[in-house]
Amino acid sequence: MNEKNNNSLDINQKTVHLKFASNQWLSSEKNVERFIDWITFYRRNITVFIHHYLGIRLYLYQIICIHLLNIYSSTAIIAARSAAKSFMIAVYACAKAILYPNSIIVVGSAVKGQGKLIVSAKIKGELMKKSPTLCNEIKAIKDSSNDVEVYFHNGSIIRVVPVLESSLGGRSTVLIGEEFRRIKKQFFDSIMQPFQMTRQSVFRTLPFYEDNDDVIENPINIYISSSGTTRDWMWGLAKELIGLHYKNDSACLLAMDYSIALKHKIKTKDQMEFYKRTFDDITWRIEFENEMFRENTDAYFSYVLMCQNQKLRKSFYPRRLEDALAKKKNSYVFSKQKDEIRVLACDMAFMARKGNDRSAFSIIRALPETIKYVSQNLEGSSLEIKRGYRRSLPYMESAEGEDSMRQAIRIKQLYEDFDCDYIVLDTRNGGLQVYDILAKIVYDEDRDKEYKPWVCINDQEVADRIKINGAEPVLFAITASQKLNSKIAMDFKRVLVDNMFDLLVPYSEAVDDILPKIEEYNKAIANGDNDTVLFYETPFLETQALISETIDLTYERKEQTGDIVISEQGSNTKDKYTSVSYGNYFISLLEQDLLSDNSNYDFDFSDTY
Repeated sequence: MNEKNNNSLDINQKTVHLKFASNQWLSSEKNVERFIDWITFYRRNITVFIHHYLGIRLYLYQIICIHLLNIYSSTAIIAARSAAKSFMIAVYACAKAILYPNSIIVVGSAVKGQGKLIVSAKIKGELMKKSPTLCNEIKAIKDSSNDVEVYFHNGSIIRVVPVLESSLGGRSTVLIGEEFRRIKKQFFDSIMQPFQMTRQSVFRTLPFYEDNDDVIENPINIYISSSGTTRDWMWGLAKELIGLHYKNDSACLLAMDYSIALKHKIKTKDQMEFYKRTFDDITWRIEFENEMFRENTDAYFSYVLMCQNQKLRKSFYPRRLEDALAKKKNSYVFSKQKDEIRVLACDMAFMARKGNDRSAFSIIRALPETIKYVSQNLEGSSLEIKRGYRRSLPYMESAEGEDSMRQAIRIKQLYEDFDCDYIVLDTRNGGLQVYDILAKIVYDEDRDKEYKPWVCINDQEVADRIKINGAEPVLFAITASQKLNSKIAMDFKRVLVDNMFDLLVPYSEAVDDILPKIEEYNKAIANGDNDTVLFYETPFLETQALISETIDLTYERKEQTGDIVISEQGSNTKDKYTSVSYGNYFISLLEQDLLSDNSNYDFDFSDTY
């Protein structure tokens, strides 16, 4: 070290070598100077440290991102799926923990399992296998359902916590919001931000440094996520960070689309083309093109309205053909709750019809819900209020228009697989042809199964088309008019506004946190079995497609009648919307009986079809 550098050391640094035994490497003043030199260099060039010391190679874009994470006190990375966001965060967290002893790096996520992947999948499953040096730096790892922590020999720790009230009182020097757009802003601000504090280095307790503000390090805030909508709080955060960047250069915003994954062969072109064919337009644009989605102001159903009902984490699946032939019970569906009603709602498309129409089949659970209010003024007094049926949509599927017989058989299969109680059928545009088949005994050659006939319960004219003794009264026919369609649209919006229609969680959350718990799904990904992967992802993809289709619908209110007219835009369709909203409307009719105080209530289906 030259004289100039030597003069940059304070009195404690110049004499630290005297604290070591003469046979130790750090007992040499020059070695201490070299050591301080390298620490300073690596802290200023953290990606060089990752390469030199940990032996982990990075792509150029990862080098740029991690370097920027290390020099700004607030950074957001909004990136497309497969951009290796979690990998970069894991590498950065480990390097930070090693270079800065006693660091407390907290990863907060809406769902603990999501944040846990940074430890279990990235640090344990990937980085430690690449870097023996990293293994030597880590003292212990806790990776249980309750505690997810990485302990380093130098006192640093990486900890994963869910953003819940139970997490109050924690501490952090680096705070990472994993998929932060899924975290409620008020929770992040009130629970996570108070964690932040300066790193409590031991040397700061020495009198020499007590009043030296230059040795105090600002806590670091990092936000990582895929994109969302302009109504998400990430939109406001992005604008705030850009403002801080140009105001005082204290913050940074990074964004990247799927081209990063293609450039570095993280995904292939064939895979991306498969995703583009499989995904609905909005999900593709958000998840892969990394767009911030802005809503159509003419939409009757808003994106936020639909998303706020995405709470359902458990999906249904139909039986595989081999299970049906073996007469096995459906292992992909759970038993009915007390007084639960299951509805199969169908919107039909046929080969002869023009445009992009597809048949849509929706399984909707109707679960009676009651809220009990306990009086605080009268001891022991309580009041139970029936809220009606909570709707739940655990499964949807769609298909190109086929002949009437094939579609009728598929309806019979789904009805049986999901133990349904009623079927709702749109009888317009050829739907009556399907009814005529459903009203007869039907033989399913694929499953070697004969199905009982059904009969319409609400339209006598339809019921009279075919009469067979013993036909089950389970089919509700809808031949919608403008007035009825208006009523159906308004009723669907009412239920959504009341948060009484549970939709499956977003696709990104499913593939990150839910589906990886299914062994067969993980094997299918490892083996490149796209059919099996798609089998498990279908309910979540179809839900996203339902949302995309529904929010694209525009509306017009008729001045004279006040009716709502819902319309598609351009070549868009509304098959999924029709299926789900018709099923919801039927449940609303059943709800009248549920909420009625008259146990002898009789359905009046007049003017409902």
